[in-house]
Amino acid sequence: MLVQSRALPGRQVCAHSARTLRPLRLAPRSLADAPRQSVDPLANKPRAAGPTAGSVYPIYTPEEVEAILNANKEKLVIVMCKASHCKPCKAFMPKYQRMAEILTDSLLLELTGDQSPETKKLMVSWGIKSTPTFRMYRNGEVVASATGARENKVLPVLIEALKDGEKGKNIKAEDLEAPTEDDDDE
Repeated sequence: MLVQSRALPGRQVCAHSARTLRPLRLAPRSLADAPRQSVDPLANKPRAAGPTAGSVYPIYTPEEVEAILNANKEKLVIVMCKASHCKPCKAFMPKYQRMAEILTDSLLLELTGDQSPETKKLMVSWGIKSTPTFRMYRNGEVVASATGARENKVLPVLIEALKDGEKGKNIKAEDLEAPTEDDDDE
C-alpha cells in the first residue's frame, strides 16, 4: 500500500517498508521509432512491384486480388490463404516458394487472413475455415481448392488444374524439397 509522504511532497511511501518511491517517468514511444520485425523470415523481404513468375507475391486487399485475377485470366493463379500464427503455413512456405520457381507459367500469391479486417472478411467470404487453403483460379473463376500443408494433398489438385503444356504438369513432392549440396555434384 502506498501513502503520500509528509516530508517529501509529491512522493509516495511504501507503508510496509517505509521506502520513498519516485514516480516513474515514461517517455512516450512512437510506433514509428522502432518497427517490429516479423519472426517469419520470408515476411521481411521487400515486396516486388507486381506479381512475377517464379516468386510468391503477397496480397493485402480484396481490390488487389480482383485486379490480379482480371489481369491474368489466361494463367493459373494460386492463392495460399494463411494466418500469421499458423505453424503448418510457415512450415510449408519454403515448399510454396519452390513451387513458384517450378511453376513459371502460373502466378502464386499469398494472403494472410489476420493481417487486416479486409483480408479477414475476404477469407470469410471465400469460406476459408482452416489454413493453409489453396484456391486456384483460371479466367477469374475458382477451378480447384485444396486444404492442408501436405504435398500429397495439394499436388494432385494442382496438377489437375494445370493445362497440358504448362510448366509443372509433372511436378512431384521430391521437387519441392530444398536442393542440397549433394544435388549439385550430379
